[in-house]
Amino acid sequence: MRERRAIYHHNGYRLRSYTELMWARLLEASGVFYLYEPDLVRVDEGYYLPDFWLPNVGIYLEVKGKEPTAEEIQKADAVMARTGKEVMFLIGLPESDRGGLFNCAFLMRGANGWHHNISPIDLQCLVRDHASPEAAARMSLSVQKDDMDYVRPIGEIMEEMFLVRADRSDMERVLRENHADANAQRLAVMPEPTVCENALKSFLDRQIFRTSQRGAA
Repeated sequence: MRERRAIYHHNGYRLRSYTELMWARLLEASGVFYLYEPDLVRVDEGYYLPDFWLPNVGIYLEVKGKEPTAEEIQKADAVMARTGKEVMFLIGLPESDRGGLFNCAFLMRGANGWHHNISPIDLQCLVRDHASPEAAARMSLSVQKDDMDYVRPIGEIMEEMFLVRADRSDMERVLRENHADANAQRLAVMPEPTVCENALKSFLDRQIFRTSQRGAA
């Protein structure tokens, strides 16, 4: 089995895992605009750095290889309480076959706690019905494994060696600076909300998922 690298260059970012890369591709194929690690949130347990922020939807996305622990859920609750912004967990490494997306899940907080209120197939159907069948097909194609994922320029190899060997605080500083620059460039050309983003926002609102709705309940 080939060893996967620690840093994945994508859209000007240095993503921290192959799983994050696949979720980023899936978001793009769905027509969802994102920023990567834009906010370091102070919570009682320390700091929390959500992986993605969807400005046109108004939600943080946190990628996990498996179901989040009670401590991770507690931190997500703290972020929502501190910022008023919702957090959704993206779980697993998304894959696809003829039946659509699989091997992944979404965990959201509703009025009665955390639930898997939407499945990967639900999301793909949402895109198919509100955007186009072609967009839904692009979602499936976006998460198919590519041997080119293992090919990289010598410069990226050298950079990864530096980051892996650097002090953790130095590595985090380099990554934060990189992501801040990339986020600023993307924000400068941020598109209008897409059909899929509007549909996703509407779906989340119907789940009584928004902070304002929970407060009014």
